[in-house]
Amino acid sequence: MKTKAAALGGNEMTDYTRASEAGVEKPENVRLLTFPARNHTPVIAWEYPEFQSLCPVSERPDQGVVRIRYQPKHKILESKSVRDYLIRWRNKKNWQEYITEEIAGLLYETCEPDWLTVDIQWSSRGGILAKTTSHRGKRPPSL
Repeated sequence: MKTKAAALGGNEMTDYTRASEAGVEKPENVRLLTFPARNHTPVIAWEYPEFQSLCPVSERPDQGVVRIRYQPKHKILESKSVRDYLIRWRNKKNWQEYITEEIAGLLYETCEPDWLTVDIQWSSRGGILAKTTSHRGKRPPSL
């Protein structure tokens, strides 16, 4: 889908006319760790400022800041395993919107919190700033 000039670092624009045919990838065999909440249910907020993935058409890097907020019920996510999971997106081709949904779905499935929100503030690409948000569970109170 890239022209030869674009592949060699030229200024030619990427052809997105066949974007719907682009394959997507995600990390496989992910194992997120949890530990018991033991009646401790604070709102947990993490920020990972070094998130990267690849555009499935141009294969150029997409970079952003991932913000995760959730209120645990019975299990708390272990932060290092979540960080390691986020790092594994680095060389995966996928759409920004799909990535946010994938991350939220896996985290929610793993720790089954009252609620969970994942926001990704993407770095500018082509002059457009994008923010994608995915929410699971009951709506959190305004914090």
